[in-house]
Amino acid sequence: MKYDVAIIGGGGGGYPAAFRLAQSGRTVLLIDEKGNLGGNCLYEGCVPSKAVREATVAWHAASRLDYFGLSVNRVAAPWQNIRDYKDGVQTRRYQQHAAEIREASRLTVVRGRARFVDARRLAVEDWEHDTTFTTEADDIIVATGSEAVLPPIPGLEQAWTHHQLFAWRDAVGQLPESLIIIGGGYIGVETASMLSDLGVAVTLVELAPTLLPTMDPDLVHLVSEALAQRVTVLTGVRVDRVDGQPGAMTVRGHRLADQSPVTLQAAEVLAALGRQPHLPQDLGLDRAGIQYTPHGILVDEKMRTNVPHIYAAGDVTGLSMLFHSAVRMSEIAARAILSEGEDPDRFIPEEMPTTVFSRPELFSVGLTRAMAEARGMRVEEFTRPMGVEAWAQIRGELEGQLKVVLRRADGRIVGIHGVGVSSVELSAAAHMAVRLGLTARELAAMTFPHPTQFEALDRLARSI
Repeated sequence: MKYDVAIIGGGGGGYPAAFRLAQSGRTVLLIDEKGNLGGNCLYEGCVPSKAVREATVAWHAASRLDYFGLSVNRVAAPWQNIRDYKDGVQTRRYQQHAAEIREASRLTVVRGRARFVDARRLAVEDWEHDTTFTTEADDIIVATGSEAVLPPIPGLEQAWTHHQLFAWRDAVGQLPESLIIIGGGYIGVETASMLSDLGVAVTLVELAPTLLPTMDPDLVHLVSEALAQRVTVLTGVRVDRVDGQPGAMTVRGHRLADQSPVTLQAAEVLAALGRQPHLPQDLGLDRAGIQYTPHGILVDEKMRTNVPHIYAAGDVTGLSMLFHSAVRMSEIAARAILSEGEDPDRFIPEEMPTTVFSRPELFSVGLTRAMAEARGMRVEEFTRPMGVEAWAQIRGELEGQLKVVLRRADGRIVGIHGVGVSSVELSAAAHMAVRLGLTARELAAMTFPHPTQFEALDRLARSI
């Protein structure tokens, strides 16, 4: 068997390229363990977690209907119903993807696993037909995604991961009364925010001095203050071990500042320590001659590895562990294959929007002031309160602020960051401003509809 292109992995790093290449006339083989599209994002990641989050936002909104002149008698939030709603969203998307596969005439999807025999050939386990075959491809894309980080902390294997909360048709049937979350990155912060709104007593433990340590510290402070009103937040604490059994867990650690011991107890423990590239030993990267490190497969701006006809896209590169980043990489890899290197498109990690679906929401696009100055760039920073806009006042969500970072040399926008109402939506317009290299004057010339929170962007730009 021979194909024009073989793709290992059907997540965001794999399937956009598969469709683009098939539509362009290439024969494409896509191998994925689930036999469908979406990867971990759809199975137990961004889609189900945001579905649960939307349910919790609606539940919280019901508690403040008096702001809108309304009243309602709330009853207990039934986790089983929320879980069924989440499963329904996932099922709908799986059905949609299955239809897309059927309609793509030049795309063959195999449920199974692939490994390199050499730089051109793959051994493919076809689980549907209980067979193994060898195939050859002119070009190959590796998109095996990522997996949860589980450092060698004694007892951590007893902890939950996002699987227990969000997996399709396999999430837990009941939430615990109390939960310790280890890890204060975006996964930990989002989960703490949503579960606390459902009445779970949450303790959030982070090794770094602050939550969300890679994001703008002023904005992180605003999120942390809001979260601390309903979550116990401990920063600067190293977890040494996890003891106990389901329903009665103990986390033991110590404070980095003075080495004093910390002992925490809860019904369950959740490990939210981030993601790392999924590089299974039997993938055979060495047999193909592909260069990689524990941090991911090495690629250039076209997603090409050191082997010219082999590409890597998505989390497996370690460049930007986000689904939309994976889709972007996948599209760039496809265009590079189709254009034979002539296309100028390239992947720039810092342009990728980062969103935190907490309450309040937070987003970051481009460079923060600290990141820019670390690169030797002279910048200026300008801010505007989110609560001065009509939409924030209509919603009754006045907290937060918006930041724009300008390069002094030419006045171009190198970063936009914000926290507050509709921040996740604002990240899209912010990405366009940073991606296009707009100046503050050019952004000020934009007209965003009233009343929306997008007005914060053009009004901030006009004040510069």
